[in-house]
Amino acid sequence: MNTPPTGTRVPASTATPRSSAQRRARLRAEMQARVQEQRQQPLPPWLATRTARRALALLPALTFTLGVAAAVAGGGALTALLMGTTSIVGATGIVQLRRATRMLDTAPEDLLDERELSERDHAYRRGFRLTLVLLGALLTLAVLNGFLAQETDLELVGSVGWMALLFASSLAAGALPAAALAWHWRAPADEVDDLDE
Repeated sequence: MNTPPTGTRVPASTATPRSSAQRRARLRAEMQARVQEQRQQPLPPWLATRTARRALALLPALTFTLGVAAAVAGGGALTALLMGTTSIVGATGIVQLRRATRMLDTAPEDLLDERELSERDHAYRRGFRLTLVLLGALLTLAVLNGFLAQETDLELVGSVGWMALLFASSLAAGALPAAALAWHWRAPADEVDDLDE
């Protein structure tokens, strides 16, 4: 049997399935360790209150509103400015919502206890319903836009506007599960405060 000399690398194509499985298991363990470390870091004071989390939970609505404004702005510099603002608000919202809820919506299941799993499941269901509301708003806007274009030759949203609106809607929909979780989520500190009152 020909074995490669010591110190030489075995090409990936000839690597054994066991070594690739071990590599995947090691990467998964490292990722879980990083997530667990991030989840255990204390929240900054401005994120630690229930009021702040509920204010953050409204960011997907603000993102969608900015997208609608960009869509009806008619193109040009104003649309570009509104789209830039939409991108910043949407991306910041996703990051801060996940941070405020200690990444509960993205953490692997084996890092969560039963209460956290239940909270996440409820948040996903609420996020799904909110996504349906968002799609309903888009459909209503599309029907209204088509009706006005046919009856009065007035288009609320042009082709560039629809791209802006779909982009904003995607950002908002990506944040909805975390927003639903942030609205209802109670940190252990909140529960202690309620007992003290």
